[in-house]
Amino acid sequence: MKILYVNPYAGGPGVGRYWRAYYLAQEWKKEGHDVTIVSPSFHHLMDGGAMPLGPSVHGGVEYHFLSAMKYSGNGLKRLLSMLSFAVVLLLFLIRLPRSKRPDLIIYSSAHPFAFPSAFIMAKLYKARIYFEVRDLWPLSLIEVAGVSVYHPIVWLLAWIERLAYKRSDRVISLLPGAFPHMEALGLTSDRFVYAPNGFSIQSLFVDHVVHPLLTDLQEFRRNGEFIYFYAGALGEPNAMHKFVDSLEYLPRSSVRKLRFVIVGKGEQAEEIRDRCDLHSYEFVSFYGQVDKSVILEALKCVDAGFFVMHDLPIYRFGISLNKLFDYMAFRLPIVAALHACNNPLIEARCGISVAPNRPKDLAVAFMSLATLERGELSQMGDRGRSYLDENFEYSVIAKKILLGSRNSP
Repeated sequence: MKILYVNPYAGGPGVGRYWRAYYLAQEWKKEGHDVTIVSPSFHHLMDGGAMPLGPSVHGGVEYHFLSAMKYSGNGLKRLLSMLSFAVVLLLFLIRLPRSKRPDLIIYSSAHPFAFPSAFIMAKLYKARIYFEVRDLWPLSLIEVAGVSVYHPIVWLLAWIERLAYKRSDRVISLLPGAFPHMEALGLTSDRFVYAPNGFSIQSLFVDHVVHPLLTDLQEFRRNGEFIYFYAGALGEPNAMHKFVDSLEYLPRSSVRKLRFVIVGKGEQAEEIRDRCDLHSYEFVSFYGQVDKSVILEALKCVDAGFFVMHDLPIYRFGISLNKLFDYMAFRLPIVAALHACNNPLIEARCGISVAPNRPKDLAVAFMSLATLERGELSQMGDRGRSYLDENFEYSVIAKKILLGSRNSP
């Protein structure tokens, strides 16, 4: 079966840090499918600059990069880049030679603006169309960003959402609690598939890499420091200011044995770093965005992972975080501040979970985990890895998505 996987923010080896499309494509190729990932030549999650236009192969998977407008931050240029992708994608699909026309188009809605283009061409080519939901639009704009329900962009997104739920052959949700919302907008239960983010066993095996981050981690270990690790974006949705809020509650006598390592970039990165400098939090170390291979190597050298979330109504539909699965894959115990309809830390018993907006409780969690015996920490990590193996391996998720598809083996 010929599959086009359209993802506005696709990553992969030498491409960018969001690897879901790459891992799924790998698994489908193993099953004998012909898979191409289609993505803009530029987006904010790429490792470097823009990718060359046209087809290229990365890690054994075929990509096709389409022309894109460059942008920075969350301003008008980013919105225009999203909207223009719909036009560019439509032209690309129209010009496909007959031999390249797909049997299945999967549109992954990091943003959904280009879904109508994929839908129209799927119908013309008599292909199946799947809509993959990472975030709920426009609900995320309304509940997280505070955008008015009367905003024209909200109206446009609401129309696309109804079209996708009513007319897609299948809707793939990364969020476990999203079906009631989708059902109210036209989705039937027989077309709903829960397929969360996951991990690939191959990610555990990376070639030896050299990077200043890895050198520093070895130095922290030699100093006897307990290393907490965060790898991800540093924007408003990531709530890392709440992490900084918690640091004032750490006992001064104890912080000498703690080290927080933060890897990533985002519009709030400078603010967060400046706050730590202002308060002389010398036990917090910042690194920019690094290649995924460096992160995977770093996860072998740290003691625990952590992340923080806002307390938002949108999380009633659930969470599916790549960073969480990366931590679990490397058997790391985890500290998190979250409130959602699902809580993998509690389900797996692999760390300490506290409510958001309670910085003192978060500080206590950091101290509590760091003072546990090594054996207990190892047991936590093992439970997380077992939970991951049983529920979130990409080979299982890939089969689940295609189960029942026309022409699937």
